[in-house]
Amino acid sequence: MKPENEQEPRDGALQGQPLEAALDELCDRREQLLLVTPYLTFESRFMERAGADLRVRATMSRSVVRSALAQQPLRLRFPWSLGLFGGPTRILDYEEAGGTKSLRIAVPPSLGPEDRRRAFRLALLGRTSGALGSRELALVRTTVENLCGHGLGVFCLDPLPANGFQAGRPVDVSLSLDQGPQIKATGRVCHGSGQFLGLVFTPPLAGAAKDQLAAWLAPRLEEAQQQWEDRISLRLQAERAARPKAPPEGVLLVGGGPDLHARLGAALDGVQPVRWVMPAMAPFSEAVIFQPPLVLLLALSGGTEESHRLRALLEYAPPHCPIVALGIGAELEPARNLAAELKATLFLVPKTIQSQYFPKLIQGLVRKHWGQ
Repeated sequence: MKPENEQEPRDGALQGQPLEAALDELCDRREQLLLVTPYLTFESRFMERAGADLRVRATMSRSVVRSALAQQPLRLRFPWSLGLFGGPTRILDYEEAGGTKSLRIAVPPSLGPEDRRRAFRLALLGRTSGALGSRELALVRTTVENLCGHGLGVFCLDPLPANGFQAGRPVDVSLSLDQGPQIKATGRVCHGSGQFLGLVFTPPLAGAAKDQLAAWLAPRLEEAQQQWEDRISLRLQAERAARPKAPPEGVLLVGGGPDLHARLGAALDGVQPVRWVMPAMAPFSEAVIFQPPLVLLLALSGGTEESHRLRALLEYAPPHCPIVALGIGAELEPARNLAAELKATLFLVPKTIQSQYFPKLIQGLVRKHWGQ
């Protein structure tokens, strides 16, 4: 028999392994969550998951947990997938260890969408500002905190008058969108907390104002969705960027393919390690940032498209790193000309790799430029 506050799985709900992965990610990020009763809302943060149990930060005393949380139907809510997800839960234990207070709560089999808004509100709005006017003619300057086609949240820069901006009151809304049009509409105050007000457009936007706002929001919503989908890789990049950088080492071959990489590795065996990356921005920038090379070796054919691509890549090359160009095309003259345009330190032909002087040449560059 199911607990009385447990519901059937909803469309788009997280269940099974996806739910476990989501909770593990939320704990890893120490994401914010809400514990909600019919009367009160408490902010908390994810800490760790242990099977079907979840440990979260306790922001209230043990007595409050007993009286306000344990005796009421309780729900867990948290941000996920550009919305708000949640489901029923219950308090299992109140723990104190090492000066840290935490709650152990139960995780239901399914957690699904619980956002009461009709659309995701965009929060990264640039320099979008606005103003609110009440029927009492009070005018309040605002910054726009979040926005969608149905409503918005604003922070009031001016003190709020005693009357005119309470929940349920109608207001005039003026928006100045960052690098976009100005929009005028009417709205209704849904809720407020201090200087923050949540508003809904009443009546709903229509005509030119609706079209202008939709056109302005569309690319930003697409970018927000892409950032959500890329959130794990972006976080890993940020973590790697925060780590101490490795000292310069070895030769970085850009282009030319695995066969050339193998030949260079054999020629420089015991002299310098050789790494290979495709001539594309993402792998190149990662290679030179996290493990700068002592020598940058470019495999050149001399094409026009190659010229544009390599010019962009070399903007991210480590300063003072010697650049060696290796002609690999059927005709070496275009590659030689491109090497000169790129201001390469040396231009080599393929047969140089097989000579006994090649390792000494690379070591000579290393000593000259790096003092090693």
